[in-house]
Amino acid sequence: MNFERLTAVGVAVLGTVFLVAALAAGGAAGTDVTLTVSVVDQDGDPVGDVEVIATWETEDDETRTATGTTASNGKVFLDAPENATVELDVDDDTYIRNRPLTVEEASESAVDLGVVRSGTATVSVVDTEDRPQADARVRVREGGRTVDSGRTDESGAFTSDRLERGTYELRVVKPGFNETIQEINVTGEANASVEIERGTVSLDVRVLDDHFDPPTAIETGTIRVESSVYDAEVTITEGTVSLNVPVNVDYTAEVVKDGYGAGSQMISVGESDVNANVTAQRTPTLSVTPANERVLVGETTRVTVRNAYDEPVEGVTVEVDGTEVGETDDSGELAVSIDEAGEREVVATDGDVTSEPAAITGVDEGGDANETDDANETNGSDGTGDSGETDDGSPGFGVVAAVAALLGAVAVGVRRGRGPD
Repeated sequence: MNFERLTAVGVAVLGTVFLVAALAAGGAAGTDVTLTVSVVDQDGDPVGDVEVIATWETEDDETRTATGTTASNGKVFLDAPENATVELDVDDDTYIRNRPLTVEEASESAVDLGVVRSGTATVSVVDTEDRPQADARVRVREGGRTVDSGRTDESGAFTSDRLERGTYELRVVKPGFNETIQEINVTGEANASVEIERGTVSLDVRVLDDHFDPPTAIETGTIRVESSVYDAEVTITEGTVSLNVPVNVDYTAEVVKDGYGAGSQMISVGESDVNANVTAQRTPTLSVTPANERVLVGETTRVTVRNAYDEPVEGVTVEVDGTEVGETDDSGELAVSIDEAGEREVVATDGDVTSEPAAITGVDEGGDANETDDANETNGSDGTGDSGETDDGSPGFGVVAAVAALLGAVAVGVRRGRGPD
C-alpha cells in the first residue's frame, strides 16, 4: 500500500469518527423521554377514553405538541424532549382542568393528571331597574386568575360552558357602570343574577401647549371629550376643564382651538377621580418677511422666515419665483438678490409646509424717477432708508442724491458771495 493510499484511508477513517461523534452529540441533544400519564378523577379513579395533550417550547421558540388517548386503566404514553418544561391538559366533553399541569425538566417518569367533571355557569346581568344589560364583560375567576371570560348577549346573559365544579368569583363590569363582584358555586348547571349600578367620577383636565419646555397653559378654546357612552365639548377656563363623566370608560380628548392642530389623546377612567393633561401644538406654518419691499435690481435684501410661534426657523428653503436661492441661517434669515425689475414672489418651504408668498418689487435704476426715489428710501441696510446703502453695503441712489444736493448748495453759496456784478 503506497503512501497516498494510506493517507486517503486515514482521512476516511477520521471523517467517519467525526461523523459518528457528531451524530452521537446530536442524538443526545434531541433525546426524547416517555411520560406515563395517568388520568384520574376527583375520587382518584382512572378515567379512560380521554384525550391528553402535551405542549412544550423548542429552543427556537416553536410550540410542539404530542397527543394520546387514555386506555381503560387511565394511562397514556407521551414522548417529549428530555429536560423540557411540558404542560399537560385534557380535551374532553365530560372531564376538564381549569389550568394545565406543568412538568418541569421532563424525564422518564409517571405523572398523575387529575380531572373533574365539568359544569356550566350562566350569568344574567341587569341594572338597578332590572333591565338586561348587553355587552357587559363577565370574568370567572379562581385563585386570583381568570379561567373564563366573555360578554353578555342581547338578553344580558353569558354562559361559561366548561368549568371545574367548585366556587368561583364573578366580576362584572360595563362602561358607565361600577364593577360588581359576587360568588357562584358550580355543581352542575349553575345560574347567577348580577346587578350593576351606574356611576360617575370627576375628570379634571389641564390643557397644555407642549411646544414649550415646560409646557404652557392654553388659556382659551374648548376640549372635546368622547366615548361610546359620553360626548361633550367644554370651554377651557384658565387652562383647565372639569367634567363629571361615567365610570370605567376610555375617552378620547382633543383641543379645539383656531390655529391648533387636531390630535386626540386617550384618557382611561376607572372608579376614582382622574386628573389628566391634554396637549396640543399650533398648526405648523411658515411666514416670510422681507426687510425691504422695493429693491434696486442687482442689489440684495434679507428675508426672515418664522414659524407658527413667530420663532425664526433655521434650514428652511427659500425660493424666488419658483427657483431655490438658499436656506435660512440660525437666525432664520437669508440674503436674497433681486436680479429683475418687477414684482418677485418669495416663498419658504421645509418640505411639509409652504409659506404664503411675500412680494418684493425689483426697481430698475433707469426707471421712473419717483419710483426710483421711493426705492432709494427703502434700501437702507437697516430697512429705514437713512444710510443710502443696500443690504450688502453697496452705495445706492441715496448717496448720489446727497452729493448732488451738497454740490448745489455750494454753487448757490458761491453766487451769493460774489454779489451783483
